[in-house]
Amino acid sequence: MRSSRSGRIAACTALALAAGMILSGPVSADEKPVSAPKAERPNVNDRATGVRPKASAPKAKTDAQKKQQPGTKAAANPVPALFDVDGDGWQDILYRGLSNASYLKTFNDAQDPEYYVEGAGSGEDFKDVIEAGDLNRDGRPEILTLSVTGKLSLLSADKYGAYRTGWSGNGWNIYNKVTGVGDVTGDGNADLLARTPAGALYLYPGNGTAGSGSPYGSRISLGGGWGMYSQIVGGGDFNDDGKYDLLAATPAGVLYVYPGTGRTSGVFGNRIKSSTGWNMYNQLQVLTATQGGSWLVGRDPSGKMWSYGSNGAGGFADRTAMGTNWQYTNLFAGQGGVPAHGRSDLLARTSGGAVFAYFGRMNGGFEDRQQVAATGEVPVNQVKMAVASSFGAENTSNWLFSGGGALYSNGTLVGRGWDIYNSLVGVGDVDGDGNGDLLARDKSNVLWLYRSYGNGYQFRDRVRLGAGWGIYNKLFGAGDVTGDGRADLLARGTDGTLWAYPGNGSAGFGDRVKIGTGWNGLTKLVATGDITGDGRTDLVGVDSAGQAFMYKATGLTGLNTFKDRTSLGGGWNAYVELQ
Repeated sequence: MRSSRSGRIAACTALALAAGMILSGPVSADEKPVSAPKAERPNVNDRATGVRPKASAPKAKTDAQKKQQPGTKAAANPVPALFDVDGDGWQDILYRGLSNASYLKTFNDAQDPEYYVEGAGSGEDFKDVIEAGDLNRDGRPEILTLSVTGKLSLLSADKYGAYRTGWSGNGWNIYNKVTGVGDVTGDGNADLLARTPAGALYLYPGNGTAGSGSPYGSRISLGGGWGMYSQIVGGGDFNDDGKYDLLAATPAGVLYVYPGTGRTSGVFGNRIKSSTGWNMYNQLQVLTATQGGSWLVGRDPSGKMWSYGSNGAGGFADRTAMGTNWQYTNLFAGQGGVPAHGRSDLLARTSGGAVFAYFGRMNGGFEDRQQVAATGEVPVNQVKMAVASSFGAENTSNWLFSGGGALYSNGTLVGRGWDIYNSLVGVGDVDGDGNGDLLARDKSNVLWLYRSYGNGYQFRDRVRLGAGWGIYNKLFGAGDVTGDGRADLLARGTDGTLWAYPGNGSAGFGDRVKIGTGWNGLTKLVATGDITGDGRTDLVGVDSAGQAFMYKATGLTGLNTFKDRTSLGGGWNAYVELQ
C-alpha cells in the first residue's frame, strides 16, 4: 500500500513517540499498531526499447551450413515459439518493471502496453513466470506463475493479459528453477523442466490439456549434476534439426548446448561446449521465430539487450544490439537465472534521526534517495531499525523499528520483549515454506529462528539455532548468495573475516564457509538483496572516508563468492547506519 508523504512523516513521529513512551513507562495493552514510514516505488519509465533480433553471418561455416544463413532459414520442421500472443510467428517478451507493472513487448507497438497477469489468489504474488508453450494445441500460448509459497498456476494468454484456467499445484518450492522447454519428448505436447537446489533435474511431460486438471504427467528424473549451472533456458532449436534444445551456462560464463533428441528416453544428447564469456550477462533468454530461427538474448549490467543468432551447430554469430532501458526489469518470463524475491533496497539513517530509502536498479545502482522520515523522527538513541526480506508474499522488504522492547514490522506491532536481542536479521526464507523468516541473537549470543506465518508480522515459537554467535560483530543477509536459490546468512568475525552459512532449506544452515578477509576496513556493511539483476544478493560497504562500494555475488563459493568491488561514490558518511 502506498502512503502520502505527510502520512509517512506522521507515522514516523508516532513511532518515535511510542518508543519514548515505552522507554519511560508501561504501554497500554490496547495500543494501536504504529504505521512505519514507507517509500514510494520510484516514478521511472521502466518500459524497455527493443527491435527484433537480426542474425549475422558466423565467422566460419561448415559445407552444410554454407547453404543457409544462421537464424534466417527454417529448419526442416521449425519449432514453434513458446510465447507468441499476437500470432505473428515471433516470440514476444513479457517482463515486470521496477514499478511492479508487467509489460508486453511484441516489437509491433510504439510503446509496450501494460499486461495483466492474474494472481494465484489473495495476497499471492508471483516470483517467477514460465513460458509454457501451447499446452492444449488451441493456437494460444499458456504461461505458469510460481508463487513464493510454491504454488504453480496455469494461465491462458492473449495479447492483453493472462488469466487463470483453474489449475494450480502446490509443492513446487522444492525446486530452485522451473522452465518451459517446448516439446522435447516428440509427442506434440510442450514439456516442463524443474531443478532442485541439490542439482537434480526432472522432466514433467505435457499431456495436452490446459484446463482445471494438471497439464503434466508424473515427473521423470533426468539425473543430477545440474547445480553447476547458474542459468538454464529452453524453447529454441540451435542445431536446426527441428527439435528443442536446452542451453545451460555456468557462473564462470561457460555455455553448453544440450541437443534435443525428441525422445522420452534420453531427452537430451551429450552436451556440447559452445563458448565462454556469458557471465557478462545477468540474464539470458531464448527467442524463437515459428517460421524458423532461434536466438540467445542477454542483458548486460548497463541494461542493454543483445541477441546472438544461431549458426545451426550449437554456436552463435556475432552479437547484435537489441534494445535499452532493461535495467528497470526485475523479472523476465522465461529468464535463465534463479529468481530473487523480497528485497532490493537500502535504508540509511542520519545521526539526527532522518531516514532515507534507496531503491535498487538491476544494474548495480540505486534510484535517487527518498526521505521517509525527517530529522528527529527516528532518533538513533531511542529507535532501532532493521530491514528484512519479505515476511510474506509481497515483492518488497519489511522495515523493522523497535523501541523499549516493542517491535513493529511495516507499522504493525509484532510484540514486546524484543529488547533481549542485540541483532535482528531477516535473510529471507529459512525454513523452505516461501515466507521470509527472522533471525535474532540474544545478549547471551544465542541465535534464534522465528518462522513467519506469511502475513508480515506474526511468527511461530522461536527455535534455538545455537550459541557462540558473539564471535561476530555483524550478522546480515538478504536472500541467496551461493546461487542455489536458498537464503544464506553472512557473518563478519571480529578479526574481519567474512563467513557464509548456506541455507539448507529446512530451518537451518550448513557449515560455515570462509569467503573473505579484511572486511573490518568497512565501517558499514549491508546486504541489499539483488541489485544487479542476476537473482543473487549483493553487498554495499562504506569505508572510513565515506566511499561506498558494491560487491556483486558471482554464484561461486569460497573466496570467489564476490567480485572485486565497484565504487558507488562518496558522501556516505552522512549516515550513521545502513540497513
